[in-house]
Amino acid sequence: MTQSNFGTIVATTKSGAGLASDLNAWRDAVHSNHKGPAVPTYKVAGLQWINDVNVPWEDYVWDGVVSTLRGFIDPVAHRYSSAGNFAKSVTAGAVAHLSDWGTLFNLAGAAAQTVAIDPISSLLPGWWVRVVARNVAATINPFGAELIDGATVKTMSAGSSCTIFYDGAQLYTDQNSGGLSDFPVGGVVYVPAVNPPAGFIRLNGGLLDRTFYSGLWGFAQVSGNMVTESAWTEGKFSSGDGLNTFRVPDGRGRFIRAWDNSHNIDVGRTIGSLQDDDFQSHGHTASSAIGGSAHSHTFSDTSNSAGSHAHTVPGRVPNLIDTYAFGLGQGAGYATNPPTSAAGAHTHAIGGTTSSHTGHTHPITVTAAGGTETRPKNVALLACIKY
Repeated sequence: MTQSNFGTIVATTKSGAGLASDLNAWRDAVHSNHKGPAVPTYKVAGLQWINDVNVPWEDYVWDGVVSTLRGFIDPVAHRYSSAGNFAKSVTAGAVAHLSDWGTLFNLAGAAAQTVAIDPISSLLPGWWVRVVARNVAATINPFGAELIDGATVKTMSAGSSCTIFYDGAQLYTDQNSGGLSDFPVGGVVYVPAVNPPAGFIRLNGGLLDRTFYSGLWGFAQVSGNMVTESAWTEGKFSSGDGLNTFRVPDGRGRFIRAWDNSHNIDVGRTIGSLQDDDFQSHGHTASSAIGGSAHSHTFSDTSNSAGSHAHTVPGRVPNLIDTYAFGLGQGAGYATNPPTSAAGAHTHAIGGTTSSHTGHTHPITVTAAGGTETRPKNVALLACIKY
């Protein structure tokens, strides 16, 4: 400790060794910028002092009411950072102190991590830090039962980021929406609008810049749904050009179906895979009504007249009649195919009853009907993805 409060120097009571000791102590306090665990008791407006309890050290100026943080001094890395201009690469969790004001916590470990926060009583109004969960999930954990966005913890998905603020009363993040939980990067929504809401882009299969959309790129890398650009299909992310770009899925004109994930209903599907339209195999039965009970029909009619005509009798007929009438001469024993006498023009009556039948059916042809696809009633909405 190099602070010194020896009060007012009175020449009549201090001289010699005592005065020298006070002046030397004051010299050390001035030279060390009044370094100590708290603002010096002899503070006056404009006094600059350093809190050396934590590393990095905290650089303050007393404004007459409170100590205002100006920046941080790192005695290990030997550098000075203004408040709001510091970054830490974190691979095994971290604790956010007052001295981390404005610090960027870049989480890049191999497993989920936790960022704890010191008690809000140790923070100052306006304090903030930025947390980027590059490729791992993270949990923001306030001290004790203190809350952030109205909850005791806040979870972050891989590839997401948020800024944590302290307003002098509570902790909150820029992902807070009126007490609702934040929407994760990579999440998909459908909106009844031609343009996506803030923080979202169209899910249209477009190529994106990895740097500008770093959060969504981080999500894509750990999604388990990434393929090369040449293997890309509409439900997948692609690695783009392999260096600067990546491609998002294309949700236009498609219905979604929850991934089966070994439930054995939609067997053999992988996440993001396409499935063509289909109609379950089925048959149709059709028949006409039976045409009444067992019945028969009667009929009658008259044949047409064929005019006056004769008929021949086939074969040999014994000559038992006047053979002269047939032009055979007297005494002929038989006549071959003799003609009958003409009966003149006449008709014949026709009548009878059909056989009985127990009923019958008729074949039926079912014609095709419908459009070019099978679909339910639907509403067209814009598919969007959070970045």
